[in-house]
Amino acid sequence: MLDNARPVVLPAGGSASTYRADVDGLRAIAVIVIILFHAELAPFAGGFVGVDIFFVISGYLITRLIMADIDHGDFSIITFYKRRVRRLFPALFAMLAVTLVAGVFLLLPRDLASLGRNITGTTLFVSNFFFWEQAGYFEGDAHYKPLLHTWSLAVEEQYYIVYPLLLSLLKRWWPHSVKSVMLALTLLSFFGAVLMMRIDPSAAFYLAPFRAWELLLGALIALRVFPVLPARLTGFFSLSGAILIAGSVLLYSDLTPFPGISALVPCLGTALILYAGEHAKPAINRLLAQRPIVFIGLISYSVYLWHWPIFVFVRYYAIEKLTTLESLGLLLFSLAVGALSWRTIEMPFRKSRNWRIRTPILRLASGVMALSIFAGGSIYAANGLPDRFPKTTQRLSDYALSMNPEADMCADVELQLRKGSPCTIGPRDQAQLFLWGDSHAGALFGAMQVLAKEGKSTIYGATPRCPPLLGLGTDAACIAGNQKRLDYVLSHPEIDTVILAARWSLYLEGRMVEGPAETNGNLPRLFDATGHEYEPFTRDASRHFRYAFYALVKRLLLADKKVVLLYPVPETGYDIPSTLARINSQGGNPAAFTISRDIYDRRQSEALRLLDQLGRRRALYRVYPEDALCNRTDCVTSVDGRPLYFDSHHLSIPGARILLPQIRAALH
Repeated sequence: MLDNARPVVLPAGGSASTYRADVDGLRAIAVIVIILFHAELAPFAGGFVGVDIFFVISGYLITRLIMADIDHGDFSIITFYKRRVRRLFPALFAMLAVTLVAGVFLLLPRDLASLGRNITGTTLFVSNFFFWEQAGYFEGDAHYKPLLHTWSLAVEEQYYIVYPLLLSLLKRWWPHSVKSVMLALTLLSFFGAVLMMRIDPSAAFYLAPFRAWELLLGALIALRVFPVLPARLTGFFSLSGAILIAGSVLLYSDLTPFPGISALVPCLGTALILYAGEHAKPAINRLLAQRPIVFIGLISYSVYLWHWPIFVFVRYYAIEKLTTLESLGLLLFSLAVGALSWRTIEMPFRKSRNWRIRTPILRLASGVMALSIFAGGSIYAANGLPDRFPKTTQRLSDYALSMNPEADMCADVELQLRKGSPCTIGPRDQAQLFLWGDSHAGALFGAMQVLAKEGKSTIYGATPRCPPLLGLGTDAACIAGNQKRLDYVLSHPEIDTVILAARWSLYLEGRMVEGPAETNGNLPRLFDATGHEYEPFTRDASRHFRYAFYALVKRLLLADKKVVLLYPVPETGYDIPSTLARINSQGGNPAAFTISRDIYDRRQSEALRLLDQLGRRRALYRVYPEDALCNRTDCVTSVDGRPLYFDSHHLSIPGARILLPQIRAALH
């Protein structure tokens, strides 16, 4: 992704090799499928694998470049980084400057402050850590993060901090071990990524150690670790690679667990095409070397840099989901901007004969980085310049914080159940209620606050992405935590009522996709106590979910506990505080923004069946949020100027309090 150079090099192996046009053709495929994915065009739901294609290409090209310099005896780390600076910095910092200016005009204070912070992270090439940190359950949607795409640049630059030095040292001191060491590191990184997918999928996605194998796979091709490919097989290998890439682009979706094993398919496909092209020019490679395709490859770095901020800002202003025609228009506009950036920014700085600035390049780069950090840091320190907007707009936006301020801390079951826990809502010696479930249970905080003032305190037992089940959960900690909650409730007779709430449909069907503020990435998976994983959203998974939920309800009822079931909260598909604030800033009426009741009925049909099939039992009560929030045609998103959600599907404090009449009726 980062290196668009056209070097003439001597690859490891000794024979001369010149610029490969088919590699730029592969770059073109990578950037096009990425944009098609970001344009949300259904046939290309797996287009996110374009980043993985870029990684393999980058590992291949950089290794060729470094090995050529080493073989010629003139490799220098300083020279290497000067090349990186001249090729990467001009377009990158031009994009950052334009993005910051556009953000000042368009973004709400919270979003602009986040942009300022992320500009600092991007400048230091650590934005992947920033976005990993921001991958928490309550963080804003990816659609509104203009620099989200820079995580991949950070991964590559972190790789380049270590890799050139490692390669040069190996070549100097252990020349006969270069291939075996690189192969071992590739396998270590790959299996580490597979393991991390089970522990922390976000870390596997964003962090360099778990992505390094993709770059190293390209390096293995450049190092010619594998035997020379007979000419008669090059066409088969190249075609197989193209099929693997096409299959991942067309068959993967945001429901595909990724990266890990799934990333092997597009990466192997890319490696096969590179491998075949090392030994011959089969049909696929010749096709990729056609000039129109090659041109898109040449401008791919600039296109990649500019396309995502363009999509983000247009969506941010438009509010409603873009039409297919509008998305295609943005795709073409991104290509045009990328071509302009390549011609007017990238190329003049890249070609030495056009270099007219006498300041040493690393010193100049340091100055630009310092200026960028200062600008981003100032915006962040100023809380996103809130005075740009009327007070009403700021107030609506601030409802993003209308939640339990201790929700993150109180996700820990040990803290929840501890005597004297700060997570208890109200005096613990008055606790009669136990609130149990995932973050949708936690979102009832506003209602529980009122009940505490009325003399009914609540033991808080909400952990995000952990539904109330018995013997089944999203991970081992979830299963164990639910057992501890059950033991606590059964051993405390003063707890007479248990409220069960969850985002039921999330575990049965995934996230909703009607609005622009929902993606299905990093979905929760279901495991049993033995560690067996159920295939997501299958009948088998749904059946076991139902059994585990019914088993819990039965245990509670047999213990003479009153059980209150919170039915599904209407999900909007829009970040409500942000959406209403933007409508207000554009002169619209936030109160008029509603969601079709049909969306609720379609989205929640399976979850409603799950809860309805428990039937009418003694001590089993139900709360129906749709009765409070919806009429026959629409579901409201605000009341009296107060947003009822703090994101797209969690009730805000006033949203939870709207349910109080039903909750009180159930408790009495």
